[in-house]
Order: sequence, then C-alpha cells, then structure tokens
Amino acid sequence: MFSEEFLGSIERDQIFEVILSYHIIGLTGRNAAGKGTVASFLKKSSFVYHSLSDTLREELKRRSLQESRENLIQIGNDLRKQGGPGVLADLMVDSLLTLENHIVDSIRNPFEVKSLRRVYPNHKFVLISVDASPEIRYERLRSRNRLGDSSSWEIFLEQEKLEESSKDPNKQQLLATIAKADFNVDNSGSIEELESQIMFILKEL
Repeated sequence: MFSEEFLGSIERDQIFEVILSYHIIGLTGRNAAGKGTVASFLKKSSFVYHSLSDTLREELKRRSLQESRENLIQIGNDLRKQGGPGVLADLMVDSLLTLENHIVDSIRNPFEVKSLRRVYPNHKFVLISVDASPEIRYERLRSRNRLGDSSSWEIFLEQEKLEESSKDPNKQQLLATIAKADFNVDNSGSIEELESQIMFILKEL
C-alpha cells in the first residue's frame, strides 16, 4: 500500500508538470512575411493573442494621430526612448501570466526578446521568425491592402532598410531580433506548408 503522503507527492508533481506546460510564443519577421497567418493558426490551438503593434495603435489613438506605418514606427521609437528599448514587452508581461498559452506578435527589437525571455513561474518563452522573399511579401502586402502599408515597391524596399537595423537601440532592429529566434519558418509556399512547419514546432516544444 502506498502512503497518502507518497500519493500526494505524485499528485503534486503531476500538477506541477501540467502547470509548466504553458508557452509564450513570440513572433518576429519582416513586413508581410505571414506572422498574422501563423498567429491565426495558433489561435485555433487555443493560444491567446497579443500584439505589440496593438499597443502602438492605442497610443496613436490616444494622441489623435493617423495610423500609418511611419507613425507606428515613430511612436514605437518614442516609447522606447522614454521607457527603454524593451518597454513594449515590459508593459505586456502582466497579461501573459494566466495559465494559458499565449502569442506575442510584432516583436521587432532584441530588447523586447530579452524582456519576454525572462523566467516565468508557469511559462516558457519561444521565439519564431517568419520570412519570405521580398517579392512574395510585397505581393501579399498589396493583396491585404492594410492601412499604413507601403504604396510602392520602392517605398517598400526603403522601409525594409529602415526596419532591419539601426545603431540606436530604441529603434527597430529586425535583423538582430530575427537572429535570436529559436525556430525559423520559411513562408514562401502554401498555407498548408506553413501550418505543417508550425505543427512540427509545436511538437518540439
């Protein structure tokens, strides 16, 4: 016969294992690479969605500024200057502590990754980078017709360069952020191929 104390310790261990099974998946990648598509797939698997860009959009509304890609970038840079390069992630952490799986979309600065990759009581943070060729991404951008997107191929390429790297730690540094990814996803093919890659990653967690 097992003692109640022994059975109780097993039960506590099992509960502890379940609690530690939660994940926070961060998404980074260039514009129109397909981060939103990955997020939609994860939401079907009961992940709770959060976006650092939504924080910026709320700040634009608060300041009565038009939503454009330039204004989103500028407001992000301003907030990082005020609160440090990881401030957007810092402001979000409290909403990631519920006993659920979470997604954090639109990570564009390595200090945001550092902030999110902290020690959580019940979660583990994983960063996924999503990418595709510039030509494919531009065609997707034109198809989605989202407010604030680049209006021409030339502007698209110019914006890419501004977002990829900067000596200022408070600005977007996509290349340095992508370099910190735990998994890299190539979204140059079909949605089915993309979902297959995400399913593989989920099994690896």
